[in-house]
Amino acid sequence: MMPPHPATCPARYLFCGATVISDTPLPDLVRVTAAEPAAESDIVVRHGEREAGRPSPLSWFLSFTLSTGEPWLACGKGEDGYLLRFFELADFFVSRDGRTIDYALKPSTTSETFSHLLLNQVLPLVLNLQGREALHATAVQTPYGVCAFTGPAGAGKSTVAASFLLEGYPVLSDDCLVLEEADGAILATPAYPGLRLWGDTLEALTQDDTSVGVAQYTSKQRYVGGLLHERFPTAPMPLERIYSLERAEDPADEGRPSTLEPLSCQASFMDLIASAFRLDVTDRTMLARQFAFLERVVSRVPVRRLRIPNSFAALPGTREAVLQDLETHDHAVVEP
Repeated sequence: MMPPHPATCPARYLFCGATVISDTPLPDLVRVTAAEPAAESDIVVRHGEREAGRPSPLSWFLSFTLSTGEPWLACGKGEDGYLLRFFELADFFVSRDGRTIDYALKPSTTSETFSHLLLNQVLPLVLNLQGREALHATAVQTPYGVCAFTGPAGAGKSTVAASFLLEGYPVLSDDCLVLEEADGAILATPAYPGLRLWGDTLEALTQDDTSVGVAQYTSKQRYVGGLLHERFPTAPMPLERIYSLERAEDPADEGRPSTLEPLSCQASFMDLIASAFRLDVTDRTMLARQFAFLERVVSRVPVRRLRIPNSFAALPGTREAVLQDLETHDHAVVEP
């Protein structure tokens, strides 16, 4: 695909309960019509408003590398905002208040890559900057409430969610799950309809081949079949469980059933800390706010370790184990 080009008239979209106003089309997001009220916050995404890489940050405070050792992302902080530099792909300058995002792309960066970086990397960090908390998690809606799946890359979060979707359970999020508090409950906010899956998962699970490329640097595909849109919820819903996925790597475990193990408050807290999005890791006020919020989450929402076999054939059993656990309505939290 060609690099993205700014639209003549900016459009409004919904992302995790926030309104995103973009001068470049974002086809993965739900469009907000002029007749609909604005959501919780506006984030303006603009192309070319700033020269790439300007203003120069005062300090670089965080960097990530790929498994090959190549640089992937560097984060810098200046007086008026943050620069997120995805090497050889794009620069995103985020204003201090998180209300505007100016981007500059390399000539070779495709529209899919731009959208993926913005939706799954930049916007979750911007929501954190605005004072909202989000987990790197996949979530599905069940008759017993919403359940979320956390875990490292490759643990099977999207695969498990796809198995739920094909049995009629709506998917709320694939990568970014925003949580909020209301009336003593923890609510999960839907993100946007889409699931990122490897080719073998698409072939094994999905009932159609409706998919598009995720980004130019990965062979993953974004499944955008009709089921996602038909069953996509729009309002926040109570979060009943969080399942921390652990994939069995021993071939001898492939034929064994999935297992569930309650986690203590301390283990649950550490699991969510590892899964939480945060932009400025040097901001002590933000860290204190996030830690306090996650403490309240684990005090109200049970967290289980879910060990799953490395086999598509095990997915029905995994789904049944989760549904049976949710049906118990056991809100007891295991103490340290």
